[in-house]
Amino acid sequence: MPGHSPNRPALARMLEIHQVLCQGAGPGERLNCTTLAKRLDFSPKTVHRDLTYMREELGLPVEYDAQEKSYSYPSPDVPFPAGHNLSQEERIALSVARQALAVFRGVNFADQLASAHDKLFGGMLTEHGLSLEGDLAEYLSVRTPGAGIAEPKVFRAVVTALLQRRELRALYQAKGRPAPTPRRLAPYHLACVDARWVLVARDLEKNAVQTYILARLSEPRVAAETIQRPVKFDVASHLGTAFGVWIGRGEILVRLRLSADAAHHVRERHWHATQQVTERPAGEVEVSFKLSDLHDVTRWVLGCGGDCRVLEPAELRDAVAAEARAMLDGSRFRGA
Repeated sequence: MPGHSPNRPALARMLEIHQVLCQGAGPGERLNCTTLAKRLDFSPKTVHRDLTYMREELGLPVEYDAQEKSYSYPSPDVPFPAGHNLSQEERIALSVARQALAVFRGVNFADQLASAHDKLFGGMLTEHGLSLEGDLAEYLSVRTPGAGIAEPKVFRAVVTALLQRRELRALYQAKGRPAPTPRRLAPYHLACVDARWVLVARDLEKNAVQTYILARLSEPRVAAETIQRPVKFDVASHLGTAFGVWIGRGEILVRLRLSADAAHHVRERHWHATQQVTERPAGEVEVSFKLSDLHDVTRWVLGCGGDCRVLEPAELRDAVAAEARAMLDGSRFRGA
């Protein structure tokens, strides 16, 4: 056939056939191998082979009317299973990942990734004739309580500044400040830590690399000025000293003892790269971390209540005691 494209990728060919079948035949038209070949610039033999593959290998509901000698779909909204070559284990992993998208809420990734997931794998048939992904959601789910909030405008500006290596200007609401203050930042890395989005950036006024919580940024603007990201900047080392998002200087050895009732908190979960767990009598455990800041671990200890005892440092013990007193006397509340 003059002008046909025999070397067009098979997936691209089948997607075109799929789109025509979704649209359906026009008035007085029959969608057979000959008419499809003319419309899509394939050979009739190639069309027949692709239709057979779509029906038998991809599980698409391609119907053939022997009397009319034409092909069709039962409805116009049949999804194309582009992920047909994935194993069951891979599809399960993707389904679980899709449900773990709570950390993207507010930055418009959750809806986009869920939509992309459905376009790739929605409606896929298993050997039992059921949608594997649909069934999994009934039996297996992921929950992310306390997921951080990030404004879409802020997220887009940060990503743009990172990819284009440009200066980011924004207001930042620092802890303890009555109002946000202007910042000129050279963005180095965006990370999701403890379900919160944080930006590692150099403050161009202070000439210091710091961590900024995205939820506290506002009125972002990507400036025209370009920035130089250090070639040897190691984000893993930078963030690895923190228990959460707060990063300090130096190294602080933290040792805690947990009661038998709370020991599972460290036996069953990995809280930090430096975590060391030692079993103690009566089901108790000792756990140690090497951190650069005590802010986040103080909150963690308070969350364990009376089931956690601070062995060292004394600074952490004093911080926990001060927080407990503030909880009782309400001294930090300024309102009535």
